[in-house]
Amino acid sequence: MKRYISTLCMMLAGALLMTSCLKSSDEDTTQYYNDTAVVLFQLATVNRYVQTTSKSGADSIAKKTLSNPVVFTIDQAKHLIYNTDSLPSDCDLQHVLATINSKNAGTVVINYPASDGQDSLLYYSSTDSINFEKLKELRVYSQDGAGYRSYQVTINVHHAVTDKMIWEQKTLADLPTDSQKAIWEEQVSKAGLKQLIGYGTEEGYAFGNDGLLMVSKDLGDTWTADKLDDDASWLPTDNIAFVSWPFAANASTDYQLLVGTSDKNNKACIVWRKIAEYAENSLPSKWVLIPLEDHNQYYLPKMENINLVYFNNQALAIGSDQKIYVSRDQGITWKTSSKYTLPEGLNSSNLSATTDKDGYLWLVDKDTDKVWRGLIIE
Repeated sequence: MKRYISTLCMMLAGALLMTSCLKSSDEDTTQYYNDTAVVLFQLATVNRYVQTTSKSGADSIAKKTLSNPVVFTIDQAKHLIYNTDSLPSDCDLQHVLATINSKNAGTVVINYPASDGQDSLLYYSSTDSINFEKLKELRVYSQDGAGYRSYQVTINVHHAVTDKMIWEQKTLADLPTDSQKAIWEEQVSKAGLKQLIGYGTEEGYAFGNDGLLMVSKDLGDTWTADKLDDDASWLPTDNIAFVSWPFAANASTDYQLLVGTSDKNNKACIVWRKIAEYAENSLPSKWVLIPLEDHNQYYLPKMENINLVYFNNQALAIGSDQKIYVSRDQGITWKTSSKYTLPEGLNSSNLSATTDKDGYLWLVDKDTDKVWRGLIIE
């Protein structure tokens, strides 16, 4: 009898142990978090509808994708998401793909206002576009469903037209003055030279009466013939224009362009360039003729009243044909662009152009003294 009771006790103990093990394996040990937040907000795809002009002059609208999405700030204290660098004005904010990440795998929900005034909630998906012009708020729900955090999302855009010249009419009194140019012109006159070409950071240039290109490295007190890599007969003789800007590739260096016309070429301007290095132990700089290759169809056309400026990190040429030519390769090729246009209604072929320290391009109609100031908002 004792043997049977002992056996029964062992069987009951085993059954209880198995029940305990099965119960522990069936228990839900998943931890659900009660806090969450948006920790990442990025625009993945933003379409732009840009006006373009064909070679025939016909206007059309081209769909492009924003190539440099801006950085967004997430203000957790105020529940705000916003960008400080505005998007171009031609961005489509009604069909935007966004990347949104949350803390503790919270569920992101889009809240659009419904026609009856109630909330219209949709689950966020990175593959579904969001209409930010209609968006009421962005919500993120905690895992345990106990609550949510809401955010007001603001996407700032430029109200002005972007990627195109914006012009406003000014007066001669508003025109920026160039005191250094006046000093160099006085020094050139005092030295008996023909005309000032221009000046850079540490050197000034002028044409001598014999047609030689002269350089001064002491603010015009003395002048010597500058070095050329080609025959001086290829120097321009008329419609001279010059521009100099700091060369980004090297410190203490200017990149300089000299253009003009001559009898040497009947269809294109003559273009020279110089990389003027001022650092100690730098090699002597010289002017290099940029050859007009037969296959290069984007040369700078021969014209009168040429102006050269460095604007928006590019060299621009403006002359008598009422077009703006842009060189993105430091003077080798020159192209027109729908991005760079003259003021509407400006029909003069006798212009002067300059820039100022604030990044504006200035034009003066020398026949009427009318003045325009322009800029580009990227």
